Amino acid sequence: MAAAVQVETPKRPITGDRALIFFNEAAGSVGPGDREKLIEAVQAHGFDKYALVGPEKLTKKLLSRAKKFDVIIVLGGDGTAKGAAELAPRNGPPLILLPGGTMNILPKVLYGDLAWPAALAAALERGVIKRLPVGKANSKSFFIAGLFGAPTLLARAREAVREGKPLTAVKRLRHYTKRAFSRPVRAKPEGGRMRSAEGIGVLCPSFSGLVEGKSLEWVRLDAKNVVDLARLSIRAMSPDWRNDDVVDVRTCTRGDIKSVGVIPATLDGEPTTFLSHVRISYDRNGPRVIALEPEASA
Repeated sequence: MAAAVQVETPKRPITGDRALIFFNEAAGSVGPGDREKLIEAVQAHGFDKYALVGPEKLTKKLLSRAKKFDVIIVLGGDGTAKGAAELAPRNGPPLILLPGGTMNILPKVLYGDLAWPAALAAALERGVIKRLPVGKANSKSFFIAGLFGAPTLLARAREAVREGKPLTAVKRLRHYTKRAFSRPVRAKPEGGRMRSAEGIGVLCPSFSGLVEGKSLEWVRLDAKNVVDLARLSIRAMSPDWRNDDVVDVRTCTRGDIKSVGVIPATLDGEPTTFLSHVRISYDRNGPRVIALEPEASA
């Protein structure tokens, strides 16, 4: 008689029973009753000792005291998730960043398209503790991508259209047409030379669906006209965009972006500006997170 096949049970990433929970009931996709459902799910996974607080308590001071907990669970919007990742002590309890917002860019990297109850269960049952790298633009953090230069103004105009704000979209489009192809940035990755570009993209490994990685992707956009940008916008819907003639992709851990006056930018989709110079850096030793291996999040 053949011997029974031994199936190894995946090792749980957390062995303790203490959880710190940040819950934002006003987040875009958090529904009525989710607070109670979250507490029930946490207790069902053996976390009998927990503290549940709102996003207004999400401070560096509180997180620095969180070492007595075994895990930090965040259910909220994109801002709450990013805030937790930014402020969490690098050697503190691992983070579980659940999808409760509209875009959920960080949760998608960690758990794919799972809804928050399934993502929580998967993270606690078969997740793996990893480091989430962080890019820096001067002192500002980004975990997915930083975009710099005039094309970010066009992206902001498209965002206003999606939000149903036509007047804002028109104003932003006018701003873009005044700036486009007239005030390029000058930029270089480490080891490279300063070159003019219509825009620069700096991509963390998470942009490509990876949690960890040795370096950033440095994307130089050498578009000469609106036709180039339109073609690239269409190709951006697939990984093929890297092969476009106006795109130059390299890897780096540092870089510099310069321009005369204000440099418009977006960091993880949030608009911001810099004055004259942006120093890019990369920290592989980001916050500890519980992620799923690619096949587990499919």
